[in-house]
Amino acid sequence: MDAALHDAVRAAIAEVDDPCSLAANAPLSIFELGLVRDWTVDGDGHVHVAVSPTAPSCTLMGSILQGIEERVGLVDGVSSVEVEIDTDFVWSPLEMSIAGRGKLATRRGNSMREVPVRPRQWQQTARG
Repeated sequence: MDAALHDAVRAAIAEVDDPCSLAANAPLSIFELGLVRDWTVDGDGHVHVAVSPTAPSCTLMGSILQGIEERVGLVDGVSSVEVEIDTDFVWSPLEMSIAGRGKLATRRGNSMREVPVRPRQWQQTARG
């Protein structure tokens, strides 16, 4: 297998961000989240990618699949892209990369400084 092509495919997959993390203004790639289970590139440039959702009811997997197909399909040397959902794997936050966990922790910390949340604050009444 061509190592340069393999690296280019990996880089293209890494450009795909999780749509929910984008909506939360805390973008994480599908690699950082640990959603990519496997990917292969054969000698003819056929790419196969297996991904898992963060939850069985994830309604945005179509966006992730489309993102992978589009980005990988643009890589020179790729002749076809097949993406499958690995339904046998159950994702957990432990699947996240160390870098992904660090990014998420930093973003959560920044959010807490901007909008502090107090335990059970919904029970407290506004005082003027």
